Amino acid sequence: MKNPKIKPREYQRECLVAIDNAIANGEKHALVVMASGLGKTYTSAFAVEKYLADKRFARVLVLCHSEKILRQTKEKFQEYFGEEFSYGMYVNYDKATRPTNFLFATFQTMKDNRKEFPKDEFSYVIVDEAHHSHARTYFPTIRYFRPEFLLGLTATPDRLDGQKIEEIYGEPVYELGFVEATKRGLIAECDYRLVLDDLSQERLDEYLASDEKLSIKQLNRTLFIKKRDEEIVRLIGEYSAGVENPKTMIFCRTVEHARKIAKLIGDKAALAYKKNGDSANDRALKSFKEGEINTIISVDMLNEGIDVPDANVVVFLRNTVSPAVFYQQLGRGTRLSEGKDKVLVLDFVDNCERIKMILELKQEIDDFRVRPPHGDEGTHGDGDASSREKFALNIDTRFSIELIDIVSIFEKGNKWTKEEIIAQLQTMYRRDKKVTYQSIDAEPDMPSTRAVCRIFKVATLNDVLEIAKIPLNKARSVCISREEMLIEGRAMIGRGERITTRSVDSNPKLPMVSTIQAQFGTVVKFAALCGQETKTYSRDSLLEGYWLESKRAGHWLSNIEIAQNANLASNDKYNKTFSSRKDLINEIKERYGPINTEIDEAERLAKLYYEASLRRGHWLTIMEVQRDSQLPSMTHFRTEIGSSIYDIINFTRDFCGDLPEEMAQQPRYTAMPRPSERLIEEYWGESKAAGHWLSTREIEHDASLASPHTYYRRFKSLAQIRQLAIEAHGDFTKEVKSN
Repeated sequence: MKNPKIKPREYQRECLVAIDNAIANGEKHALVVMASGLGKTYTSAFAVEKYLADKRFARVLVLCHSEKILRQTKEKFQEYFGEEFSYGMYVNYDKATRPTNFLFATFQTMKDNRKEFPKDEFSYVIVDEAHHSHARTYFPTIRYFRPEFLLGLTATPDRLDGQKIEEIYGEPVYELGFVEATKRGLIAECDYRLVLDDLSQERLDEYLASDEKLSIKQLNRTLFIKKRDEEIVRLIGEYSAGVENPKTMIFCRTVEHARKIAKLIGDKAALAYKKNGDSANDRALKSFKEGEINTIISVDMLNEGIDVPDANVVVFLRNTVSPAVFYQQLGRGTRLSEGKDKVLVLDFVDNCERIKMILELKQEIDDFRVRPPHGDEGTHGDGDASSREKFALNIDTRFSIELIDIVSIFEKGNKWTKEEIIAQLQTMYRRDKKVTYQSIDAEPDMPSTRAVCRIFKVATLNDVLEIAKIPLNKARSVCISREEMLIEGRAMIGRGERITTRSVDSNPKLPMVSTIQAQFGTVVKFAALCGQETKTYSRDSLLEGYWLESKRAGHWLSNIEIAQNANLASNDKYNKTFSSRKDLINEIKERYGPINTEIDEAERLAKLYYEASLRRGHWLTIMEVQRDSQLPSMTHFRTEIGSSIYDIINFTRDFCGDLPEEMAQQPRYTAMPRPSERLIEEYWGESKAAGHWLSTREIEHDASLASPHTYYRRFKSLAQIRQLAIEAHGDFTKEVKSN
């Protein structure tokens, strides 16, 4: 029997009317946009209730991206509808074997099993967090089923990739976003504090007075100085002291960063992140809800579907470029509960885009005219409820900065237009007679090559050059013929080496991987021509092989380890078969179960890094990590530990201890980058020893030199480096020629 205590609120009744009107008008789908904390789950239950009144035996499918959220949704439906209806789960190993009125399924599970159901199996389909609908795991399932009605629910319809969910659901039939919910007093008031004490006033003044124009990334790096974690924790405690019974949610950028913050806070804090395991995360969240701890620290979790209504402090220690993620995280603290009507938000921002977004949000709230429920002319505010400031914004800084200055900073360093980029590229071509990845990245007045490709929505620089009507870059000439490449490839096989992208890249006798690909099509084809045995792999054999080899290693293999393992297919094969490594691992877990390992992945990496550093006698640089075939990729280190080599060193010190004293005293361990003079001197010295000016390829394979990337970032070209080296140390090539 239906629970009489659960009744729709006024705004939910408005939404139900809008959905009913859509159905009456013959629409087959509807999109509802409702801010976090307003009860989207119960709204969907109210909506389907009227449908089921006329179709008692119709089947309803509820789709979520998370098993945890799905079970919460099922509990709420059961609480409302009671035992009059039947309920089933369809996740992992818990798949309902008999038809039920309501079937609750994760997209991951349904995606691979959807064809077990007829396309018209479900009369009504509800999609939670519908802004994900264009994702690979969502869209095939949504496209497959043919219900009488499709209902999408989201708090944030906008996607970073620009894809419009309106293409699936149509324009929203009802919208009650964060701004209107705030103004109507439906969510907690916000005391929002942008903590900008780390903004350099000197750099700010210099930039505003100049004609310089930087990309957003360059601008953030120039203007902001990151706070020490100890200072951040002190400020969190200082601000939270004014909150009665503070319950704090902190969002961090990496797992390593989260651990460091948790260590500084102490016993009253717990961690929640994806690789921590469901049981550990459940314990942390339960302790937080029950008040055993007062702080929970998250990395890419707690964004969606987690209800802790009495959380009253939200701390951002990560920059979020996605409005969807930002509002989801903010929504963890804006839910109303007994004894709570306000949330303190501490935003330790170091990003101009974020500042602009918050300023615009504040302005939008201030200007918003509340929409009455029956469409009468809007009024400012809701009577007594609007007499208080619902979104109080404070910019806490020791500098005298006017808000208009912050806005002008962003506008000055705003994203480049396509027209501006094309004009600059054409200027570069007229000057240098070519435009390359290196020359763009070295150009101080240009965004990075990656950013340029992203702005034009293309894959390669040549695609951009074609749009700009600039001659395309051809594959560079190499000092080795096609036949010589094959000879070296056969020699690698003779030495027991497996030809992979990684091994080709690390072989100084072979050209760059891109050149191999230009000559032979792919590295796999090159390997086959060299005599390396090629294997055919089914989906099942790929799964089983990866599971067995990972189990043998005691951890999920990285891309580099896959490339080095002769028992496995190539990375290309895995990438073509599975949409991501995460999907690969999830599918294996569903089929074979998890790998029993005692060691955390970040700690495993720290141990590997420490042992490799011991062998070399110093903390390895980025280039040395990339060149060490026994280590995973730098990308893997950054994902698990931190964004810079110094994050990795500091984490390794915490876990494994410092290197022996005699090693640690070497000047190489200073965190300061090498000055330009030293880079020039080292390049000149190594070139003199070789008897010729070193090429990019030779720099890459010379362990005593910085990476080619460093040289190109610091100088525009090798020609410029050579000229500077000659001016500083003389032209040694004259001596070589005379001899």
